[in-house]
Amino acid sequence: MVGPEGGGTGPGWPAPPRVSPGPSAPPPLCRELWGPREAARYQGDSRGGLQRLVPPGACSHSGLRRAAARVLLPQGYPESVSPDYLQYQCWDALQALCSTLTGALATRAVLQAVGVGDSAATVTGATLTWVLRDGVGMVTRIAFAWLQGTRLDCEAKQWRLVADVLNDLALVLELLAPAWPPIGPALLTLAAAVKVPLPQCIVGVAGGATRAALAVHQARRDNMADVAAKDSSQETLVNGAGLLLALLLLPLLEGRPWLTGLVVTLLLVTHLGANVGAVGALCLPTLNRPRLRLALGGALRGVVRGGGALAHRPIWEDGGVINVPSPEDVNPREPLLPGFSTRLNLHLGAPLHRLVKSEAEFKKALECGTEDYIIVLRPSQAPGMVPWGVVAESSRLWRTLGPAFLRGLTAAGWETHRHLLAPDEWQLEWAGSEGGASGKPCPSPHPQ
Repeated sequence: MVGPEGGGTGPGWPAPPRVSPGPSAPPPLCRELWGPREAARYQGDSRGGLQRLVPPGACSHSGLRRAAARVLLPQGYPESVSPDYLQYQCWDALQALCSTLTGALATRAVLQAVGVGDSAATVTGATLTWVLRDGVGMVTRIAFAWLQGTRLDCEAKQWRLVADVLNDLALVLELLAPAWPPIGPALLTLAAAVKVPLPQCIVGVAGGATRAALAVHQARRDNMADVAAKDSSQETLVNGAGLLLALLLLPLLEGRPWLTGLVVTLLLVTHLGANVGAVGALCLPTLNRPRLRLALGGALRGVVRGGGALAHRPIWEDGGVINVPSPEDVNPREPLLPGFSTRLNLHLGAPLHRLVKSEAEFKKALECGTEDYIIVLRPSQAPGMVPWGVVAESSRLWRTLGPAFLRGLTAAGWETHRHLLAPDEWQLEWAGSEGGASGKPCPSPHPQ
């Protein structure tokens, strides 16, 4: 349906009467919806015209509220985003406000540390300190992206929280720099390795990359760009409000170190609490390693949530489907810091020379695996020893239960057409009878 902006109201258009059709009114010709909500009904009048009726309870918002929604929320909200969008954005706005206020206090401390207001400081010394901060930030950005870039998609919640914890740590170092002038430049350089400047540091890489990954999750109508743009608008609005509050706060804290310390502590605690609330509100339906471990463990124990409480159910249902915990059950139990999920060091896609050391081991691995994959388990307590019996039994169990487990994942609401398990690019191609490559490539996992 195409019509004037605002659905037929605005300059030059008379406001429709807010009346409801009486008992004897003719049935409406059609209803007008905005998303799933009813906005108006249309019926013919006695002169052959078309009358627009706004029933009681129909969605009607003031122009200011409607304009704010268009500026700050993705089009089609809430149907165009994931169910956890609003709760996450509220927590995210609170943490952004606290971060802006703390950042203003840290900026004042940085300027004091580089010599602003000190008659003995030189311009050259302050410039060298600032350039050193920027240079260290650039180096750490490249190193961090190299070491952890592939894991930012797979553990978006964890690295989202880590980015803000590191940001707070850097702010504390900046706030402490003026208190110890001899080591002030060293503290600023260490803070720069983590935070400053934001686009060129660990916090910038981790925060920006995980925001993009979360935008993919929240966008439900292929509207990732719209979700990301509105998230940027929300953050800009919150940062603007934070700057206004900082203008009022900084003069009040001038010359009051104890009050400054109390305010900074309160802001940091609130900032970290809001970040924990934000990542805890996310319910991601894609499987990364921690969520897969929790889902598989819950399925094997027969523990499934039903009616708001945990209940024990048979692991196997008729029809060859394994009962699997849903994303709503698993996400609250997922560790919020990377590296705290399991002690199993699992490599998905490893070079063959790391899996087997001889032709005999290679043939044994093929007997225990399939055409699609081979598995080798090397316990760290006994280097070089491969428990082939355990490997063979694990492969047999997976061939028996794997298809039913995958069907259970789909039935529980998990996305199985894509995953976040961070496999490497190593694959095997079986040699044909004439020495050429034939058959399908085989990824080579390597748990150890």
